[in-house]
Amino acid sequence: MKILGFSFILAILIFPIIFLPLNVVIFSPSQLKLTTITISSENGVSNYETTQSVTYQVQINFSLIHHSGPVGNYSFQFSRLNDRRPNSTLTQYCGPYQESELQYSSIIGSDNDPFIYRDRFNNTYDIFNASYLSPSETITLNQQYEITLNEVFFNNINPSEIGNYDTSDEMFSLYCNNSEVYYERDDFNINTTSHSIVNPGDNPVVKAQKICDWVVDHLTYDDSLEEEKGAKWAYDNQLGDCSEYSSLMITLLRCQGIPARKVTGFVISADPTIKPYVGQEWSFFSRSGGQTNILGHAWVEYYVPNIGWIACDPTWDETGDYFNRIDYFRLNFNIGAWFSIPELPDESEFPHPCLVYMLSSTFDYDYSLNLKVISTNLHTLDLLVIIIICSIVGIVIIGIVLLIRSSRKKREEYHNY
Repeated sequence: MKILGFSFILAILIFPIIFLPLNVVIFSPSQLKLTTITISSENGVSNYETTQSVTYQVQINFSLIHHSGPVGNYSFQFSRLNDRRPNSTLTQYCGPYQESELQYSSIIGSDNDPFIYRDRFNNTYDIFNASYLSPSETITLNQQYEITLNEVFFNNINPSEIGNYDTSDEMFSLYCNNSEVYYERDDFNINTTSHSIVNPGDNPVVKAQKICDWVVDHLTYDDSLEEEKGAKWAYDNQLGDCSEYSSLMITLLRCQGIPARKVTGFVISADPTIKPYVGQEWSFFSRSGGQTNILGHAWVEYYVPNIGWIACDPTWDETGDYFNRIDYFRLNFNIGAWFSIPELPDESEFPHPCLVYMLSSTFDYDYSLNLKVISTNLHTLDLLVIIIICSIVGIVIIGIVLLIRSSRKKREEYHNY
């Protein structure tokens, strides 16, 4: 009986030691790193951790029907879903946020062979035309991707491993040196503020952390904005949505000589706590007349030598932990500069197909994007853990039962005397 009593006490002691950390690993983002894979160096990117991932099948369907006016003459520029990983030729020094594979692409109604266009930021587009469309004629595009979105952290960067910037690199002319529309690096107030936020001796990661925190504190979120405002407007008005949060952080970073760029796309869910499951589906659409349920979004990447491009989301960092972290709910279409559609201003915050057409023409369009989860790699209780927990619970219950029986037996023996 002493052995059983000891076993019971031992089980009581071990149970919280085993069970509670498992519970924390599942539900606490700060503890998820316990099961991550740390990358020391891969294609110029280092010190990142991949924690969780979800693989989606993504289907994109677009159709445009010409109604009236002069004979329709349309040009189309469709953003492709970027392949974002270290060994991608298009996204050098980038962590594996989005591993994208185009499985098929079909365009019907084009009067030329579509071709792939790559811009100066290494974004890729399908370019095609439809000339002389008669009323009721239609052009369509259908594509399917398989995309793995990885949750990526850059939380264990050793300052001694940070290298020196090579300011002659092209990335400085693209993402740092120049004041441009929406990124007013030469604004006196923005420059002064940037240098007041950080210390001269801070490394780039510390500077980025301080700037991100400052942006979150300085701006109040406003989801009523219908067009891009830019860093200066956000700074002066202390308002913005995801675009202004990103533009202001980028501009403040560039004032410090840190290359930074905007990433645009949309979020699959605005609830980061949900766990996608195999077979789960989402459907998004955008139609003529401004009808849409697409959650357009923008976030930031900044570059650190020997570490790579680090993603963070100043908008979501206001309510969560999104500095040096990106999750598996963000589809990325475009990096480097804002993607706008002059003739469709209500859609300007989503990298939708860019349309160029005769202004006197009338048409309707329908854009849909459907996602289905085909595999997941998430932190959940596996069978072995369940068996261990059930075994511990069983030992506890047996121990309690045996102690109760032992106590009753002793009382009975005592009364018999």
